[in-house]
Amino acid sequence: MDELQLQFRQQTGLISIENFDEIRDALAEKLSRYQNVVYTNEMLDEAKKDKKCLRDLHKEIDERRKLVKKTYLEPYNRFEKQVKELLSMIDAPLGEIQSFLNGIEEQEKLEKRKAIKNYFQKRSAPLNGMAQQVWDSPVFFENKWLNKTTSAKTWQAEVDAKISSAAKSIQNIQATGGQHTGALIAKYLETLSIDGLSEYRARLAAAGDGEIFTLGQFPSTDQRTGYKILKLTGNVEQMIQAMELLAMLGIETDEIEDGMPQPMPELLQPDFDSFVAFDLETSGTYGAASGDVPAEITEIGAVKVENGQITERFSQLVNPGRKILPRISKITGITDAMVAGEPDISTVIRQFADFIGNRILVGHNIKASDLHYIDQAASKAGIRIENPFFDTYCFARSMKDAQGWENVKLEYLSKQFGVEQPEAHRACCDAQANARIYFKLKELA
Repeated sequence: MDELQLQFRQQTGLISIENFDEIRDALAEKLSRYQNVVYTNEMLDEAKKDKKCLRDLHKEIDERRKLVKKTYLEPYNRFEKQVKELLSMIDAPLGEIQSFLNGIEEQEKLEKRKAIKNYFQKRSAPLNGMAQQVWDSPVFFENKWLNKTTSAKTWQAEVDAKISSAAKSIQNIQATGGQHTGALIAKYLETLSIDGLSEYRARLAAAGDGEIFTLGQFPSTDQRTGYKILKLTGNVEQMIQAMELLAMLGIETDEIEDGMPQPMPELLQPDFDSFVAFDLETSGTYGAASGDVPAEITEIGAVKVENGQITERFSQLVNPGRKILPRISKITGITDAMVAGEPDISTVIRQFADFIGNRILVGHNIKASDLHYIDQAASKAGIRIENPFFDTYCFARSMKDAQGWENVKLEYLSKQFGVEQPEAHRACCDAQANARIYFKLKELA
């Protein structure tokens, strides 16, 4: 490319009006007659005549200016057009190369993120079972660690510092939090900062002992493992909140017995091929112990299945009328801004009721929570939903040991059965995956 050199001709000239002084003086003399003229109604014709004369003079001079401008700019415009054509020829392969390099850079970032997570996992022992929750905190990972200018030594030191700080803070909360430990740790994980926790603890204490749930203990500092069997007693609303708090804290539960009242009749065998599979997303809640209001629905998604085939879909965001927990937003991708302009639950539940008709409802772990939210929303809207339901979670749990499954979560079963979840934790996607998992479970049964 060195032998290619842009060659062009350029004639530098001076643009000026050679008789400028003469024209200026003549124009000044010609215009002097207008300086002291005061037009009146009797001089209307004269004013119109003077206006035409001055406008013609202005036009003549301005048109000359435009002609000179065009004459002098035309060579440059032609030159610029030729240069742009040459640049566009270069831009085509340059763009392809840049796209390739961008892809490489993204891949390097993914590899670096993976390396950072692997390092974190190796160094996370001081967190005593809370490693995943700390990693998932919206403020733990710093995007600057992915920059090429950030060395491994730098990000490793910062990761170590964050682990050490989090471990000390969590141990402090566990030692002093008492019955509020769960709520305090959930609050701490939002910011990984103890600022404001004292005030938050005071608000928890003011909520009153009658609303406090004791949800178990975190692993002790000697890293011994084990389990606790808890018996939780309360109304439906309290049970839902308790289960959500356990899930937020990353505690897996195994339901031994369910004696809670159900608003709909339960089916125990997968012996049907037509139904509506549905899923909900909610705002989450810190629980009554923290003075927080109950969780509310933020999205309803469903697919209608006729003789084994998905024939229709339902997907609608809902304005919950309360803030969505940051952790929930991170999992679902649903933010306060996204639902701000959406209809309320009373409107959406009526649409959902029209969609499902009298069909069987299928869902994953709906018996423990989703049906409660549906029943509450229906009551609020002044309607009744009493469809029979089948819970794939409960049915899969009865097959867990025989199949050698690690757990029966929707994501895990989707991987086991090869069911794609392009938007996991979004209601319609999860409902569609659940419909396919239903038929897989039916085959096994």
